[in-house]
Amino acid sequence: MEKSLETEVNELLTAVRPWFDADQSYLVDMARQNMVARLSIAVILAEADEKEPARLLLRSIVESPETDVVEHEQARLRALVELAQLLMEKLAYDEAESYLWQARNRYTRDLGGEDLMREDISLLIAQCRFGQGFVQDAIDRAEEILRKLIQIKASDAQLGKVYQQLGWFYLHKADIPHALEYLRKAMKLAPRLDQSKVDAGMEAERRGDFQRAIEHYFDAILQ
Repeated sequence: MEKSLETEVNELLTAVRPWFDADQSYLVDMARQNMVARLSIAVILAEADEKEPARLLLRSIVESPETDVVEHEQARLRALVELAQLLMEKLAYDEAESYLWQARNRYTRDLGGEDLMREDISLLIAQCRFGQGFVQDAIDRAEEILRKLIQIKASDAQLGKVYQQLGWFYLHKADIPHALEYLRKAMKLAPRLDQSKVDAGMEAERRGDFQRAIEHYFDAILQ
């Protein structure tokens, strides 16, 4: 007889509980019923490179029954995005995009909070389109996101992320001038830069190796 998803989750939580210290183990116990705690455990596991257990927990949140509890639905929205990002790491862009559209369609300001905007989800969708080979579609989407962020006077960090991605997208369209323009804007807005990468990019520019320069500048931007 096939196990239910919740049975698999409970077995997983029992298995991973010894991995957590005393201060964190209460979260594991809460995660059997509480989706916010379950999301926290999934994120911890993903950061520890335990991707398969993280995916199982995230999928269980996404597939849980809908409720009127704001915290539960916030966890579902975040789980959709986290699950999509794990799939993007596996280059499963079509499946990731499906989860991102679910997140975008569910999005409200109350559910997104201060650190997740609809445009963040849209930019991830653009990255999925790029990953599937639809470079111009990715550029068009990212430029529309940029216009919206400028209109609402978004933070430098938000704008910088879009400039960075546009630079990368234009590089793969072999449009070097636009790629350099956007990467330079991104570096001006970046919270931190890897100066060694910046220096390597400038040296590549001096040699006339503009593609390599753009790659260094992209990598120089630290979030």
